[in-house]
Amino acid sequence: MDFKQIGKALRIDVFKILAYSNGSVWLLVLLPLVFAVVPGMMGKESVLYPMSGAVTGMLTFVSAMAGMSVFSYEDQTGSAKLNGLLPVSRRNQVVGRYAFALLVVVVAVVLQMICGMMMFRLRRMGAVAGLMTTVLVASPILAGIYLPIGYRFPATKAVGYAIILLFVIGGALVLVAFTVPDAVLNNVMDFVTSAKLGPIPWVAIIGILVAAVIFVLSCRLSMHIYERKEL
Repeated sequence: MDFKQIGKALRIDVFKILAYSNGSVWLLVLLPLVFAVVPGMMGKESVLYPMSGAVTGMLTFVSAMAGMSVFSYEDQTGSAKLNGLLPVSRRNQVVGRYAFALLVVVVAVVLQMICGMMMFRLRRMGAVAGLMTTVLVASPILAGIYLPIGYRFPATKAVGYAIILLFVIGGALVLVAFTVPDAVLNNVMDFVTSAKLGPIPWVAIIGILVAAVIFVLSCRLSMHIYERKEL
């Protein structure tokens, strides 16, 4: 790997997402903060928890789809064919895009921390840490699933497949929530929160490790696909 080439590929992807969003990227940054202000001012738990879940879901989905937005930009502008002319190898282009996806995840986690502190006002930092961990785990896993799809299929199909996959995953989670008895879910949650390595729950450590493994394997799969793809 050539880190200079990876850095160049990362900068190009940042430029592409800014050009593709046409300024709306700043709206996506501000929107979660707006969603966090009102519940934080009201201070009602009946509002806080649903809204905190909505903010977490928004940040997870938007950050996971960032890489797909770059594919959409390339498809609309026809710039994907120009990638072969870049002084960056295909492998380093892929690593650069995964570095870009990881950068967006870091931004999403920081935004989640700010939103959580605005909503819970330092009263429940454990809840804030849990929401941050959710984004840190779920977003790289989804990005790791989405990016190989983006390299394998045209952007329009890839985005469609990604949205369908999101609905399938969301539907499966809703199905589990409604079919599994509350007593079982409570026992699972009690185990998750009580099993800790120092102050950190085991589930957070395992989740981060699983996300890292999926992300790395996804990167290798995308390299395999892209190196054999005709531009």
